[in-house]
Amino acid sequence: MNAENLNNDDPIKRFIMKETGNDEMSPMDPPDEFAPSTVEPVPYEDMAPFLQKFIDEHKVCINVLNDFESALNNWKSNGWIFNEDVNKSFKSLFSFLDNNATIHNKNEEKTLFPLLHKRLIETGEHSSGDEPKTAVDILEDDHIKIAQLGSLCMNFLGLGSRLEDKKSREITFELAYEQGKTIVETMRLHIFGEDETLFPLAMKLISKEELIEMEAS
Repeated sequence: MNAENLNNDDPIKRFIMKETGNDEMSPMDPPDEFAPSTVEPVPYEDMAPFLQKFIDEHKVCINVLNDFESALNNWKSNGWIFNEDVNKSFKSLFSFLDNNATIHNKNEEKTLFPLLHKRLIETGEHSSGDEPKTAVDILEDDHIKIAQLGSLCMNFLGLGSRLEDKKSREITFELAYEQGKTIVETMRLHIFGEDETLFPLAMKLISKEELIEMEAS
């Protein structure tokens, strides 16, 4: 599998365009971030149980994101009014980020990512340069980015709620809204990258016995 081709075509490996000498994509003709992965797909039923658990947790996350996005849009269209549905969906998302997502991410980083990163380096699936990076590095960065976005969104919501000036409050809530939309987009793409590329790579590069050991750890 050619690493340069993966970087051109694969959503979670489009990170070394300049290093490989490729022209940057035009902002008027951006690549489809959810384009089919170049990695051979693995049906859910053929995934190791260890990886199925991560996929199942992703499905729960998608439902939370869908509810949050709907609440965000209703909140904006209704003039930044916090009704019961909006409050419930916002609380659900931030609770999920603080609890479920944190545990999920730590499990990936502790069990799956170290060995998979090693195997990607060994098979040449990495960037060029003095410090080669793999898809694992990108997804670990996502974990940090998503946590930061969640904190920033909550801070804007808290600040806006305390502002008495209507115009200032609306501007601050608009910032919170934009951060919320970025959370949704980032997490959806992150999940897509793991389900469609990273986990199939794990099935290819990590033995059945090693995956069983990870599940037991």
